Amino acid sequence: MGQYQHDIDELARMERICLELAGQATTAEERAGLLVTANNCRAEISDRESSNRFANTGAHTGLFQSVDGLP
Repeated sequence: MGQYQHDIDELARMERICLELAGQATTAEERAGLLVTANNCRAEISDRESSNRFANTGAHTGLFQSVDGLP
């Protein structure tokens, strides 16, 4: 699972970089290209997460969470 999570983290990092650069873009074409690349990164992340039920995709508050209001 280590390499899998590393790949997800790298895709998320690239998405953030592209979004930051798009905000600083000087031309519409540059902005559009960076936004498309960011969108492709997000799509790849979503695809990988949906195909791996063990993906760690967010911060967790604990190992166990209550189900249907049970402690």
